Amino acid sequence: LELINTTKEKLSILSPKIDRFYANEIRNLANKGIKILIITNERSAIPKDYRIFYDELKNTKGVDIINNPRVKFLLIFNDQNAIYSGGNLDKKELESSILIETKISESSKLNKIKEIFSILLPSFMR
Repeated sequence: LELINTTKEKLSILSPKIDRFYANEIRNLANKGIKILIITNERSAIPKDYRIFYDELKNTKGVDIINNPRVKFLLIFNDQNAIYSGGNLDKKELESSILIETKISESSKLNKIKEIFSILLPSFMR
C-alpha cells in the first residue's frame, strides 16, 4: 500500500486479479491524474466475484487494462520502487498468506522489472 500511496506519476501493475480495496486505491490515484497500467488475466478467467472490480477499473479514466492469459504473479512498480510476490492484488490474501514479498528499489533491478513487464504487453505497446 505504501508503494501505491507514494506514486507520483505512473504505476504499473501485474496481477491475476484485483480486489475491491485495491481497485478503490487505484481509482483514487487515477482521479489524481496518475497514469495506471494494469496487465491482468482475460475477464472470463477472473473469478466472478472479482469481475465487477475489473469492470470498474476498465471504465476509469486514466486506467489502462491489458489482458494477458500468462499473468501468474503480482508485480507492482513505479519509478522508484517495486514489489514482487506470487499472489494477487487482494488485501485479504496478502494479509493472511505466507507468500514472500520482495521489495526492490535498486535502479538496475527496476530496469529489469520494466523489461519483464514490457514482455507481457502487446508488441505495439512495447
